[in-house]
Amino acid sequence: AEKVGPSVVGIRTTAATRGMFGLQQQSGEGSGIVYTKDGYIVTNYHVIQNAVDQSSKKVASGAKIEVVLPSKKDEPYEAQVVGYDSRTDLAVIKIEASNLPAAEWGNSDNLKVGELAVAIGNPGGLEYMGSVTAGVISGLNRTIETENGKILKLIQTDAAINPGNSGGPLIDYQGQVIGVTTAIIEQAQGIGFAIPSSTAKAVGDQIISHGRPLRLGVLGGSLTPALAKSIEEQVGLDLAVNRGAFITRVLPDTPAAAAGLAEGDVITAVNGQEIAGMRELRDAVQQAGFGGKLQLSYYRGPSQQQVEVTL
Repeated sequence: AEKVGPSVVGIRTTAATRGMFGLQQQSGEGSGIVYTKDGYIVTNYHVIQNAVDQSSKKVASGAKIEVVLPSKKDEPYEAQVVGYDSRTDLAVIKIEASNLPAAEWGNSDNLKVGELAVAIGNPGGLEYMGSVTAGVISGLNRTIETENGKILKLIQTDAAINPGNSGGPLIDYQGQVIGVTTAIIEQAQGIGFAIPSSTAKAVGDQIISHGRPLRLGVLGGSLTPALAKSIEEQVGLDLAVNRGAFITRVLPDTPAAAAGLAEGDVITAVNGQEIAGMRELRDAVQQAGFGGKLQLSYYRGPSQQQVEVTL
């Protein structure tokens, strides 16, 4: 707690919303993690979402994002949006400051169930800034669907996590960040979740370097035999396979669009390795990185095809 506490900041957002009585101020509070000593901060996208202009991807007109450092609680810094990724619920913001205490990041891929897990954040708002709770790693690779239909692969912990903790760190016994706390199941007791540090660090680096996360540019899901049968019966598509990443939409101006992928295609292998679904496809994209190339094998109806995609 002594090691990581100075790296955990408070985040306050204010935004103008139009209601029954005209424009009103809407506010929110959450947590963040000092990522670099020169002012980059990682948090959850949903912590800053109400202050972001969706078209410009910057702070909206009339809105404000403030960062409160533990050492300067009465002197908030105004922050700018560097970039965000709604799919992983991650965002990077920036304040004009130097010599900040950046947190040390660990490798979530090496976690085991039962290990110590400590959460630091601002449960209930900045009034309880820097609160520390402890528990264990309760589960790994938990799949949670958000209210807007996004699928997150998360760490489960029984360390007490409340809404104001969102964006704060989950740390291990060495004081390394192993996750970014992001969600709770309100109707359950003692179940909290965090984005794995391996995901958060990769997305954070991509946003800082390129202003956006790495994308192939497809939406869809994992094809199962039952889903394949249902699609064939209801939509009339002859899928030819019943395993893989099923594409429901190709986003314009993306690597997938440039490669000619289309709605209804089923990607079955990446670089010669078979994949079971969308998760493996996303993992392969992240491993390839910006500028990387992927050899995709896919079915379009009964026809098997291959294409090379440059990310």
